[in-house]
Amino acid sequence: MVVADPTFEAILNHARVNMAEVAKVPLNSSFGHDVPKMLSEAREGLIYICNPNNPTASITPKNEMRELLVKAPRGTIVLVDEAYHHYADSADYESVIPLIKDHSNLIVARTFSKIFGMAGLRLGYCVAQPQTIQRLRPHQTWDSVNILAMVAAIASLNDADQVTGGRRLNSETKKFALGELEAMGFKSIPSQANFIMIDVKRPVRPMLDGLRQRSVQVGRLFPALPNHMRVTIGKRPEMEAFLSAFRQVAGTV
Repeated sequence: MVVADPTFEAILNHARVNMAEVAKVPLNSSFGHDVPKMLSEAREGLIYICNPNNPTASITPKNEMRELLVKAPRGTIVLVDEAYHHYADSADYESVIPLIKDHSNLIVARTFSKIFGMAGLRLGYCVAQPQTIQRLRPHQTWDSVNILAMVAAIASLNDADQVTGGRRLNSETKKFALGELEAMGFKSIPSQANFIMIDVKRPVRPMLDGLRQRSVQVGRLFPALPNHMRVTIGKRPEMEAFLSAFRQVAGTV
């Protein structure tokens, strides 16, 4: 399996359980997936792309995604995780779901945990060509989705205002938080998700500890980005509380 470094860690846990060999490819200078390098590492197996990427909130541009699909080695599955799709508004981003019809090796994963706010129900889905779905069926357990989750998912798909309102709230609050951080002298990786990755310009561990002492919990340490802090965008009062604590900690460590 070929993955970016850093990326969503759950995929690495699954690879470990199945004793799969993993090739980690560092993100490029724009914090996108290094497509040429990932292709050079690919064999028969799987290429995992999280787009927008977690934990960096960055995107891999649509032209590079198309290049990846065209050049992926024969027999290689390309799994594109679009968990944060609804938050991406860059002109360089596109979902690859419309490309499935042309690529039998493409699987796109989506979740109800983000824009729909149903993380506790543990519900997601994938889109692929029929023959690819049939290859996945033997690995699906009979109780993989509960009835409550299905009912909630169907209701959420009929609630367009949830998506529109969620995107607007995220955009407005993220803009506020980024502005406050920049006023303090801190920049972030351009975000196309509901979280930001702040360059704190120093080892992040003492800052994480300082925030925790002030009852503010943010993302964990990512070894590939030891000077960056991952912060989920919450409601305005929550971000104000974070910024207040961040300001205190940044001045003391």
